Amino acid sequence: MLRLENLRKAFGEQILFENLSFAFPEKGLFYISGESGKGKTTLLRMIAGIDTDYSGSILREGEVSYLFQDRRLFPALSALENVAIVLDKPSSDKRENRARAAALLGQLNLTEADMKKRPAQLSGGMQQRVALARALIYEAPILLLDEPTKELDEANRQILSTLVKEESKRRLVIVVNHEAADPMREGATVIDLA
Repeated sequence: MLRLENLRKAFGEQILFENLSFAFPEKGLFYISGESGKGKTTLLRMIAGIDTDYSGSILREGEVSYLFQDRRLFPALSALENVAIVLDKPSSDKRENRARAAALLGQLNLTEADMKKRPAQLSGGMQQRVALARALIYEAPILLLDEPTKELDEANRQILSTLVKEESKRRLVIVVNHEAADPMREGATVIDLA
């Protein structure tokens, strides 16, 4: 469950939004739209609990999985390890975790050789797909994606769109993107912060 109630966010004199209220269902695809500087990324950070400097309330049950704009990959780990690490728990099977991570990375067009490389050895688009795989594989009831198609070519945008739409059938997915021709927007509920 996620509910925004009378949210107001400002930086000094600049008001990003006020009286923002919205009740999200348990699953579905939502697309936050608006001009640059209107607070789209800030709203995701508020939902995730990272930004707490606002008035109003956010009622949220459960964890979030968050794709940040700046990827936040571990430089010393391979692409595969960067994804599998979010599955590793004392009671989990590490072999199975790596197999799941490899399967998802394969869906996102990374080869076995790519999966062994560290982030610095990968292109920007490959790094983006590793970060996406890590966000997608983490089992949280809310998935937040900030500019997920950044540095992806058209073929990989389509693959990601299909994966995200599948995810939205089983959990809540909220997307922020600045690209006008984003295939994820089709069929999504749009929330405009204009």
